[in-house]
Amino acid sequence: MLRLLFERKIKEVNALLQGHYFEVKAWYLQEFDRMPCVSFIGELDTTKAYAYINEQFNNEIIAVYQHAYFEHDEKKMYFNNTVFILNNNRMLELGNNYCQVLHTNKQYSWANELIRNLSEFRMKTEKERAVIGFARQTTAN
Repeated sequence: MLRLLFERKIKEVNALLQGHYFEVKAWYLQEFDRMPCVSFIGELDTTKAYAYINEQFNNEIIAVYQHAYFEHDEKKMYFNNTVFILNNNRMLELGNNYCQVLHTNKQYSWANELIRNLSEFRMKTEKERAVIGFARQTTAN
């Protein structure tokens, strides 16, 4: 029995490898052998959300996986997606302006509280950033 646990291999990767990284719901199913409940929040400042998750769940993070890219002009690495594997069958995907919280059907209150906390990092939309006013003319007609 123990040998089977260590020899477990992913045989079907088509459902797992989608887009430029992987499908977290399929990975959750593969990793935890159960269907995930998914909570979603969009319009996030992912830099602030990433820092919050790292700080808040530092002792609960089992592993972190990233898809990153190199920005030539700034000569820096940036991430597209980050997946945090947490203890107690929890997984977080932080992507471009969003976070998916994958959890068991017994963890809705935890997920709802996390989503409420992440809502503090909402990015302002173009409408909210627009300045409405009058242009001042410096010359008379």
